[in-house]
Amino acid sequence: MKILLLTSEFTPANGGIGTYAREIAAAAWELGADVTVVAPDYGEPTDDSDLPFKVSRFHGGLHSMRDLPAKVRLVHAETAKSYYDIVHAADWPFFIPVAMSRHQINGRMMMTVHGTEINETQTPLKRLAIRGTGVFGPRAEIVANSGFTRDLFCDRFPVSRAQINAVSLGVSDFWFGPLKRRSRARWLYGIESSRIAMVTVARITRRKGHHLTLAALERLPDHIRNSVTWLVVGPPGESDYVQEFRDMVDQSPCDIRLLGSLHDEEIRDLYSGADFFCLTGTPDSSGRVEGFGLVYLEAAACGLPSVASAIGGVPDAVMNGTTGLLTEAEPNAVAGAISRMVLDSGLRIDLANAAKMHAHEMSWRRCAGETYGLPYTPLSHPSSGDGPIRLAPMFEDAADARHPLVH
Repeated sequence: MKILLLTSEFTPANGGIGTYAREIAAAAWELGADVTVVAPDYGEPTDDSDLPFKVSRFHGGLHSMRDLPAKVRLVHAETAKSYYDIVHAADWPFFIPVAMSRHQINGRMMMTVHGTEINETQTPLKRLAIRGTGVFGPRAEIVANSGFTRDLFCDRFPVSRAQINAVSLGVSDFWFGPLKRRSRARWLYGIESSRIAMVTVARITRRKGHHLTLAALERLPDHIRNSVTWLVVGPPGESDYVQEFRDMVDQSPCDIRLLGSLHDEEIRDLYSGADFFCLTGTPDSSGRVEGFGLVYLEAAACGLPSVASAIGGVPDAVMNGTTGLLTEAEPNAVAGAISRMVLDSGLRIDLANAAKMHAHEMSWRRCAGETYGLPYTPLSHPSSGDGPIRLAPMFEDAADARHPLVH
């Protein structure tokens, strides 16, 4: 099977779509497909020799509407010079270019929707462009990254559900790699062995809900709040919100460590010293939505259960009561979930075990197999060499883990 995957975000740029394009291409290649990825060069020479599939770079960076004519010409040229079984637009900026080249595409036409762009394409001009170019015509196969995204798409566009396949994202093998010893990881970040370490990994932006998590922590009884260390990882978002959040942290009685941006290797090490993951996103008036929530799966792969707001596609990534605790995006509700996670070590351990097993089942090979119709073997348990499933005890001593914090 020959696959042409077109994306406006790719390595070395960070971002959810870039991760999706890279990982699904690598997984399809592992399953035997001949994959070519067309991606921007970001104005710099790029060495793609470490990638197993072919990469063709075009001059450009993150998408703007003025890039559309160039992308139309690019897709026309790429599909004219070779036959592909599947031409896959991995993100919105390539939907119209692919649709406009459909007369010379003899294979399947595929388009992936991630969530936010569904709302962003509701302006009259964009809807007119979509209708005029026949983007979601009968030949288009639409892939949604979650059940939520599929339902949102059906609500916004008059397209048959038969054209839409909801395929949840996968989690990279990297996150199942060797973990740093728990005591070593905690020592590196100055976390006392008797404390609960809660970690958040996300850009510090309003819709990610850092302020909501902080408000929830401050509502906990003193004896619970004073047992928690909150580790916050992520680059800054909107400057006004970042400053507002930093001011809140400075005035808070909670133990909060703002760690800034970390490399994935450092995040994985940090996870090994943590007890649970927490990311409590909030509804965003701009129309941006959490289409899935890949970071919850990455934490799960390292043995961390999650506390999360039940918004957008997050319930597709966190199974309430099984791999984590879902809650309303409201301080008292979040406080209740955090309190349960802190006090009940047995619950925390059960959720951690289930979270890691679920993450193993949600591989990128599964995602590529379901997306492209490639044969693959589902994983029902961790592969050999990964070691035992990691527990997330409250205390370093396993005997103490049987006794939750009581005051």
